[in-house]
Amino acid sequence: MINSLNDLTAYEWIEESTVSVDLENWNGGRVCNLIPNGYTHYCKIMNSTFYRDRGITNETLLWSQFHPLEHDIKIDLGEGITLKELALKYNIPYDKKISSKAIERKLGGCPRYLIYPDEGRINLDMLKEITKVLAPFTKDQSCYFYYDILKLIDRLPIDTIQNPHLYTGKLNDIFTVYNKGEMDGLASPTYWWPEDRSWCMSTDYDLDFTIFGGSKQLLDALMSNDKLECIEVDLETRVDE
Repeated sequence: MINSLNDLTAYEWIEESTVSVDLENWNGGRVCNLIPNGYTHYCKIMNSTFYRDRGITNETLLWSQFHPLEHDIKIDLGEGITLKELALKYNIPYDKKISSKAIERKLGGCPRYLIYPDEGRINLDMLKEITKVLAPFTKDQSCYFYYDILKLIDRLPIDTIQNPHLYTGKLNDIFTVYNKGEMDGLASPTYWWPEDRSWCMSTDYDLDFTIFGGSKQLLDALMSNDKLECIEVDLETRVDE
């Protein structure tokens, strides 16, 4: 059963274990700014695949060429396409720095035929695969699910979101809290982790991937799941380019 906690003490270790952003000496957002720095291994997990819009046959068109007031934009979701497949297609290095933005830089904008992964929200099918991998490592521990205020706006009544929200339950209770609230639910927590802190997931509200920190054994388990697109990173890997 999921429970809401008024006390955010259980979350404080995350703030203490991440590197604060230095806005006066800005040199880019990095993995170390978003997730606890004490793990041995890190990776980013795409929140979903990209999807082809079957209604667009001209792959050279960019989204910037379509204006909502001038075009009746309809989307017909087709097959999923991984970032790795797109990197190969457009001759972009597929390494720890690869991101959706690399496609935009290469092509001069976002291709109209591509529907990008959601920012700040893990696709439900991907979430099921992630929890399936995490389950043997987490066992029957309690888990915590933390939502920053920016994740709550328009999803809960405004008078209930003066502060971040923290929930606790078992691992599979992620699905209960995911569907809580209005619209399409609260969806992915900003952070979620087990009581022993042996792993942590971070889904920032404006990124289309989730960052994982944990052991090599758990990293290998995530990387070997063929339904997830996981890319190993390190603490200094940029997340904003």
